[in-house]
Formats: sequence, structure tokens, C-alpha cells
Amino acid sequence: MSWPLVSLDSLAQKIDYGLTASAAESIEGPRFLRITDLQNDTVDWKSVPSCVCTKKDVEQYRLVKGDIVFARTGATTGKSYLLNEMPEDTVFASYLIRVRPNEKVDSQYLSFFFKSPIYWQQIAVMANGAAQPGVNSSKLKELEVPLPPLADQKRIAAILDKADSLRRKNQQAIQLGEKFLRAMFLDMFGDPVSNPKGWETKKLKELTSKIGSGATPRGGQSAYVETGISLIRSLNIHDDKFLHKDLAFITNEQAAALSNVEVEKNDVLLNITGASVCRCAMVDNSILPARVNQHVCIIRAPEMEPEYLLHLIISRSFKKNLLKIAGGAGATREALTKEQVENLLIPIPPHKLQEKFSAIKERIRLVIETNNTATGLSLFESLSQKAFTGRL
Repeated sequence: MSWPLVSLDSLAQKIDYGLTASAAESIEGPRFLRITDLQNDTVDWKSVPSCVCTKKDVEQYRLVKGDIVFARTGATTGKSYLLNEMPEDTVFASYLIRVRPNEKVDSQYLSFFFKSPIYWQQIAVMANGAAQPGVNSSKLKELEVPLPPLADQKRIAAILDKADSLRRKNQQAIQLGEKFLRAMFLDMFGDPVSNPKGWETKKLKELTSKIGSGATPRGGQSAYVETGISLIRSLNIHDDKFLHKDLAFITNEQAAALSNVEVEKNDVLLNITGASVCRCAMVDNSILPARVNQHVCIIRAPEMEPEYLLHLIISRSFKKNLLKIAGGAGATREALTKEQVENLLIPIPPHKLQEKFSAIKERIRLVIETNNTATGLSLFESLSQKAFTGRL
């Protein structure tokens, strides 16, 4: 069975932009919800500022329970949030779009649709081609929404809510693991910039057998193939996370032209240009053989534990210093040169201590993966796919 498709416009009382106003430091006054407050799956209302606005503004832009707000521009374009509870007077900023569902649709059902693959496919088409990703209210009104009867909407929403609860618990476990590792790193090795434990330091080039970035094959994206040799790009590299989404592939002939940047097992990969500069992760060995493009630098340090080197680079103080280097000298675009990477000063604790840290991280990883397997990390995505194609 497939549900009939209707336009979002037919399911909404309002689809409108927010208020152009200034945030205020005072905790008094209406709360002012912004794109930056929607980075996570929950809103920390204590950090949401107040708003410099009039009573008329509050009446026009006040959010109510059941409203759904969308980021309409930038990297978070399309990300949405269902408002179930909030301070009494809360207004929303101009870079957000509000959707207020009407009586034809359950707000929770609709909010889950806005997390589904079917929704994101439409958003990708809408946002494509712009210099900066973005959607407007007119485009949003044209979204096609699968619409079962109201009773089925509520049934689907209840199922997805349980699956989403498991997903959020998994995310919390991952975040706790990351927080623990950051604390453990500082406890074992100290701050890598101030080096309070007095470890010997060396330039990175003295510790590595390979530091180098690659290139994009001639023809750019049009030269990519469906399957072949993996080509790692900056969008695959996030701090301590290697993302398979949008992983590109090139032919054996194209890969041969990039033989000098062949990725090896456990290589550390560092983004060296653009908005994602200084993000760092270890390669996922399952995608090998692989090459990197010009935005990603391979760091291969055979005498160091790669987990230690990775966590040193993504530690707060080292990352702050690295970003300062990347944005220095009046550069119009943030970037790290090979020479700058080579000359980074690296504290060198005893190798056994590095190995101990790697072992701790591996145990944490196994606990998280076991929990994810037991509860089904992809359960929500799977059920969501079925729900909006009439198979749930």
C-alpha cells in the first residue's frame, strides 16, 4: 500500500519566516530561537537568548506547542525541530521557517516525516544549485507528504517515537564515550600545547613516513564511477568520525595517477582547506583501497599510535592552535600548507602509554557498538523508510 501524496501547504495553517531582530544578553523577555539553537536533537532553552522586540512582534511570531521550525539556510538547511515545550513567550528568528500543522495531520507524524529519507531527497533537490544551500517557504509549501488517515498517522508516530528514543539513547552513549576519552587523554598525556608533563617534542615531519594530499581526477565529479577505488574527500572526514555518505569512487586508471597518495591501514586523515579545515579522523579500513583528493592530507606516523595522534590533533587546545594557523597571514580561505603540517610540534609520551590509551578507546568502541547492535542503531531509519512508503 502507498499513501496519497499531498502538498505541505495543504497541511499547514502557517508556513512563514521568523523575526528579524537582535538577541539580548538579558535573561528577561521573550526567548529568541535561532538556527544555532537547533544544532542538536534537543534545544537547551537555558542558552537561548532573549529578544529585543515589541509586543506586536511577540504576537506575530510566538511559537506554540506543535509548531515545527526549519533551518532555511547554510549547512543545517532542512533540519527541523518539533516544539513540545518551551518558555511561554518564544519567538523565532528570520533564518528559520515555521510550519504550524492543521487538523488534517498529526504534528508528531509530520515531524517524523521531516526526518525521513523521502523528505531529505526532496530537500536536496530544492537546495541544489545555490552557492549556499537553502530553501524558502515557497519551496517548502510544495513538499510532497505521504498522508495516511489520521489514526494511521498516530500509530506510525507512536512506533517511530519508540525507535527514535532508542536512537537518541545511542547518540547519548556515543557522546558520553567521546567526553570520557577527551578527559582520559588530558589525564594521561596533559594538554598537548602547554605540555605540562614535559614530554619530548618533535616536528611531525620527524615522526612520519608520509604527509601529503592528492587531487581530484580530471573532469571532477563527472569523472566518478559507481564502484571502484575509494576517493576520500573532506566531507567524509569529521572529528574522530569517518562518514561513508557521499564517498566517491574512481577507476583503476584514475587511481594509478594518484598512486603517491594511496591510503594505508590506520592512516590519520586531516582536512587542510575550506570550511571543514582541521577536521581529523582515521581512515575506515573497510573502504580500502583508497586515495585522497587535494583537500585531505594523509598523516602516516609508523612509530606512533594513530589513536594518540588523532586525539592530540582534535583536542581542544591543539585544534584551536591549528585553526589559528589555518586562518593566519590574511588568507582569504582557511587552509593548511604541507609545510605547516610538517612543522607541527608533537609531544611524544612513552609508546606503552599511547598503547594503553588505544586499548581504552577500543573497549569503549566495542561497548558502544554492542549497544548499537542490541538496540538497532539503524532501526529508526529502517522504520522511517517503511512508514512513509505505506509498508508499516
